[in-house]
Amino acid sequence: MDCARIREALLELPEGTADPSLRRSVEMHLPGCADCRRLRDALMQVDAGLSRHLRPPVLDPAFGARVRGRLVNERRRVWADWLPAAVHFASCGVATAVCVAVLPDQAGLVAAAAAGITVVSHFLLTTAQNAFDAAGD
Repeated sequence: MDCARIREALLELPEGTADPSLRRSVEMHLPGCADCRRLRDALMQVDAGLSRHLRPPVLDPAFGARVRGRLVNERRRVWADWLPAAVHFASCGVATAVCVAVLPDQAGLVAAAAAGITVVSHFLLTTAQNAFDAAGD
């Protein structure tokens, strides 16, 4: 394995994210490569220094409940983000179906026009929605 991949793996190893085969490759590479050993040693010194000076925050017992509550609100916001587009496409579909029912001999023309109008109006709706969101920020 080349040194570039070993250096990437050395950054992953302290967090335990490297897979076992990659860990074995690093262990096999290090005895024969002084540059990679120096990098590993330097990374270990940085990690040890940070561990001495930085302590994880103590979280109050209600922290988990607050995070879960925010996640629920985030899910609702995602729903609210795509809901106008869903309503737009559904209403365009209904309007197209009504027009095809009224003008059955022009169904192809009605469907083509409706598709074009739907795409253009969706673009305008999205642009307006983004402008309102930006103005609100």
